[in-house]
Amino acid sequence: MARNFRVLVLILIFILNLSACSSPKGAYVTSKDDYEYSNPADADEAQFAAGENSMMVRQVIYQVVLKVSVSDVDKTVEVLKERAAELGGYVSNSVRETHNNKPTARITFRIPQAQYPQFLDFARDQGEPGSETLNSLDVTEEFVDLEARLANGRLHEERLLAMLAQTGTVTELLSVEKELARIRENIEVIEGRLRYLKEMTAMAKVEIHLEELPGETDIPGLKPVGFRETLRRSLRALVKSSTFFLDVISFLFIVLAALLPFAIPVALVLWLIIYRRRKNKSAKNSAS
Repeated sequence: MARNFRVLVLILIFILNLSACSSPKGAYVTSKDDYEYSNPADADEAQFAAGENSMMVRQVIYQVVLKVSVSDVDKTVEVLKERAAELGGYVSNSVRETHNNKPTARITFRIPQAQYPQFLDFARDQGEPGSETLNSLDVTEEFVDLEARLANGRLHEERLLAMLAQTGTVTELLSVEKELARIRENIEVIEGRLRYLKEMTAMAKVEIHLEELPGETDIPGLKPVGFRETLRRSLRALVKSSTFFLDVISFLFIVLAALLPFAIPVALVLWLIIYRRRKNKSAKNSAS
């Protein structure tokens, strides 16, 4: 019995060491060669149990950066904080600066993924929105992969614990405990990565850049407009009016081109009529 136990221990440790050596020492433990099963049926069962739900729901990380020009940076920051709290979010980072007597702020919010579009609409309404950038990262495949490897690692842990419960030599027990410690360390790393991904997918990252421009109005119901915005709108109006004028001229040329085939015969008939009238009038004057 003891001899069979030693053989079993040596075979299992040899298989686990082969799996561990397939990736560099100290590398990320979720490589595709980690936690190989000795029984394919067990592997399929763990893969199904770990990835069943993750494969049905897309896991996406959203990050948004929005710039807004406002009349009062401090007031806007407080309003945004209140709205974020109402939606179940919070402030993860806040930076306020003043350059040339112009206050600015960069506030990073974590907003529940289902609520962040509402928060963006609210932020845009606080002033004159500028540039906006949206980045998304689909981590569904990584979720499924990590959950499958976590299930594999836990199966190995259970097997090693069962072997520890059996009798054996001190050397064999120490070898099993060493391998068990390695497997548990890998499991902890995977669990930490899963917790991070779950937090990132549950809460969207919304970064709001606020800029206070001089000469802006603070009339309720109206967005603040500064000199640069006035100039931008004036140029836009000039371009629109110029475009409309050119469109009218172009339309007239098109109409004239369309009527040209009909205008030539009509003009010829009119010329003949005028010519005959003038000729008849000249003849009458000569006769008199």
